[in-house]
Amino acid sequence: MILGKIPRDGYLAINSYIAARANLHLKNQSHITLNGIMAAVLKGIRAAFGDVEMAPYTVLVEREGYEERLYPARKWACTTMKGSSLKELMTPMFRILFNYISGKNSPNVRVDMTSPVVTYVEPDPTTRGPATMTMSFLVPADHQHNPPDPGHKSIFIEDRPSITVLVRQFGGYFNDEVLTREVKALTDSVKKQDEKGVIFDKYYVAGYDPPFKLIGRRNEIWFIKTVTEGEENRHKLATGITQAYDGVQVEFLESAGAVEDKVKEKDMGKLEAKGCTEDGQEGA
Repeated sequence: MILGKIPRDGYLAINSYIAARANLHLKNQSHITLNGIMAAVLKGIRAAFGDVEMAPYTVLVEREGYEERLYPARKWACTTMKGSSLKELMTPMFRILFNYISGKNSPNVRVDMTSPVVTYVEPDPTTRGPATMTMSFLVPADHQHNPPDPGHKSIFIEDRPSITVLVRQFGGYFNDEVLTREVKALTDSVKKQDEKGVIFDKYYVAGYDPPFKLIGRRNEIWFIKTVTEGEENRHKLATGITQAYDGVQVEFLESAGAVEDKVKEKDMGKLEAKGCTEDGQEGA
């Protein structure tokens, strides 16, 4: 009875993914046997249910009903369509991107699936036309420096800068009605906190699970938050980014004070090596 709740596209996705992974395994075998075929299918099943590479992020702040995250710059494989319903466009957009990672690209290279599948929803500003929706797969780490050429105009590689987002998580399967409800819930939570610089009229939908996962599903709504220079510096502190300070390479620690102390300590070492005091005067 429970299996009947899986969308029909879910079964198609299961078969496509398992077959693709099994076929990849068989291509690496010099001599194919029945046992080898069975092993390939099992390998495909394990790949379908196993862990995949996830887009990295840092949680900056946790608030009631949502959290603030920083995502580093990464390359994403994307496709864009227009329509009034995300539910109607998800399957065709997913197939385009899935074909890309399955080897239908210029060098015919297979690319591992990543998570989450992220769709950027841009409603028509007049509220009368169709929304623009862009679905994206994160390019895995081993292809980030040189993603396979899509070889087709329906797919493009986007080099996205780092981004700060406000995130609400929810479970289950979703449709347009569920998304409308979750977007409103995140909007209410964010406005309650009087967050500044938040873009409310466009949003991301992130899905982490294959359609055949029945329980513990993870979905998210993201709002983009523009940040000030001061906030950006605090984000760098939180993520351990290394930068240069007056010619001295400094690793950002847990607070700005720790950074200043570390820089001062290194600079004092330089002064002492020159025979100078802290105010820059030469010692006796």
